[in-house]
Amino acid sequence: MIKIKISKTDTKFNSLEVKGHANSAEYGKDLVCAATSAVVIGGINNIENPKGFEIEVKSGYVKLEAIEEVSAHDAIVIETIICGLKTIQEENNDFITIKAE
Repeated sequence: MIKIKISKTDTKFNSLEVKGHANSAEYGKDLVCAATSAVVIGGINNIENPKGFEIEVKSGYVKLEAIEEVSAHDAIVIETIICGLKTIQEENNDFITIKAE
């Protein structure tokens, strides 16, 4: 199960944490994991000011935490990541959960 935790208010992003593996198919053929990884890592790669974030990436774990004010560009990138994750979850409730704080 992939567990996603989003911490934000209407006006401020705090953090995004993605843990686990979907296990929707055998290793190397898991499309839920692949889609989640593509959305999260692709989004992080488009962050304009990576120094404004604490970023941690390991196997089965990603954390993106704002450590300074998030620019308008980066806010759009983060919202795009969140939207993509919600889209994946809509069709894969058995393999991915999203908790917003």
